[in-house]
Amino acid sequence: MFERILLPLDGSEIAEIAIPYGEELARRLGSEVILYHTHGPEHQQQQHMHQMYLDRLAETVQHNIRKGMPKGTEVKVTTKVEAGEPTENICNLVDKNKIDLIIMTAVSASGLEISKMLGSVTDHVCRTVPVPVMLIRPQGIERTEGKKRLINRILIPSDGSELSRLALPVGEEFAAKLKVPVTLFQMVHVVYPYGGEPAPFVDYEKLTEDEEKRVRTEIIELEKELREKNLTVTHSVARGTDAAHEILEAGKKVGADLVVMSTHGRSGLRRWVLGSVTEKVLRHGEIPLLLVNVRAG
Repeated sequence: MFERILLPLDGSEIAEIAIPYGEELARRLGSEVILYHTHGPEHQQQQHMHQMYLDRLAETVQHNIRKGMPKGTEVKVTTKVEAGEPTENICNLVDKNKIDLIIMTAVSASGLEISKMLGSVTDHVCRTVPVPVMLIRPQGIERTEGKKRLINRILIPSDGSELSRLALPVGEEFAAKLKVPVTLFQMVHVVYPYGGEPAPFVDYEKLTEDEEKRVRTEIIELEKELREKNLTVTHSVARGTDAAHEILEAGKKVGADLVVMSTHGRSGLRRWVLGSVTEKVLRHGEIPLLLVNVRAG
């Protein structure tokens, strides 16, 4: 499924934080890596400098991938530099070159000043491209320093909707290829009185308990299905009212190195950019996030 990985780079150290993930996945999945840089028309005369930058990186990336592979194994790392608007160029590149996965840096709510390549471009790419996008967070990079492998456990959250479960096949594929365990997560929405005024004769705790039973039955059945595919799977359920917060907390508790989720869930496709839960996870999380665009799907 992941034969070609695209790494968009803008020449900054922040963008290059995504490179080790591209190296690891290429090594473990046997994927080709494409290092990509786009520049404005006004920098056309410096194109050879951009190409030199990517060529030097490509040599390092190729060397790093080969270090963990059997001798004689073919490793393909290519580069591409072109002028134009980043979002449009990336989308065109995906269409024309059969890209299977994009890996790029994203910045959380703690806020870093970053270039256009990593700001609005990230949102646009996640909204537009028909392939999964893995977003690496500078804020969480210290957690991975010194680790032999960057991805050791995957968290797959769901709200039980068909849209949210469109990310499941991608998470399954990653887990199977990388040979890592999966934790399934779903939040139980706590039932409470609207406006803070309890209705007479309504047992809100009983309603919440019934909802939890339904969620646990659902997630245990899904866990069983994945185990039948020879995956190592556990599940986690938590009560709450803020799904994004509970997803982030679940990721920390289980020690996940990657969250795989759909761009939209139960609230549907009404939001233009991303679903509200996904957007909060993207803005406030530190764990790498793999987004599956359900619009494109």
